[in-house]
Amino acid sequence: MRPGWKTTALCLGALCAASAAAPLRAQVPPVPQALRDSVANPPKAQGSGAMRFLETHIDAGRIGEDDLPPSYTFRWTNDGDAPLVITRVETTCGCAVPSFDRQPVLRGGEGSVTVTYHPKRHPGNFHRRIFVFTQLSAQRPTAILDLTGHVTPSSALPAADYPYAMNGLRLKQREVRMDGTQRRTERIACLNAGRQPLRISADSLLLPPYVRFECEAATLEPGATCDLIFRFDPAKAPERLPEQVPVILRGLGLPPVQSTVRILFGERPRPETEYMKQTEKQKRIP
Repeated sequence: MRPGWKTTALCLGALCAASAAAPLRAQVPPVPQALRDSVANPPKAQGSGAMRFLETHIDAGRIGEDDLPPSYTFRWTNDGDAPLVITRVETTCGCAVPSFDRQPVLRGGEGSVTVTYHPKRHPGNFHRRIFVFTQLSAQRPTAILDLTGHVTPSSALPAADYPYAMNGLRLKQREVRMDGTQRRTERIACLNAGRQPLRISADSLLLPPYVRFECEAATLEPGATCDLIFRFDPAKAPERLPEQVPVILRGLGLPPVQSTVRILFGERPRPETEYMKQTEKQKRIP
């Protein structure tokens, strides 16, 4: 942003901050609405209609705060009678970094402005304005563009608490244990750390009749958490249960070997019991 605009924006911020911090100070005048509008939506240069953009607004959708910075391209055509040259491009935030070709675009020719958005430390909804200046005016932009979207904050994605990854799905654990003698419900907490909604189900053809699976959320949106629920019915179980039952999750875009969680049956072995078993094995080694 050129120096005059930066000074005006800083003055606006200082006046607003002073008004919020000390609303009873009569010496701080209110900021005129016209002045605020002139900074956010300045008048365009005379003859700006010569620069015709195919679209002046791009919705970036959802971006993860830890994602690599994505780029978005605004394409335009010179509908005027003389060549147009982009002299500079300014944005309302340093997180939106513009790039453009400085070569003249002849009548009927095409050009573009690309904006790379850096989401780190900018969570939440965003609306960035891009001001495109040409030789038509050094003070007034020839075109004003908009880039909007939503950055999913890292704080909403505590991936460290969900150490097991299955593509975008993160799990707190990959197995649950049941004693196999009474009706039981166990859960695995999970997080959608990806950028697309997930609809999670299980391969029901491979589940025995005494095990039922359901996902707490019909659709798990990006950044949301829910539980994977496992129910055991002893009335439908055989007299002798297997040590474990695999549950293959669907909707993750992974092969079964990478999308399987397990239900373990029986009491958890005590550490000393495992130690004794290992000792007995070592004794039998000649």
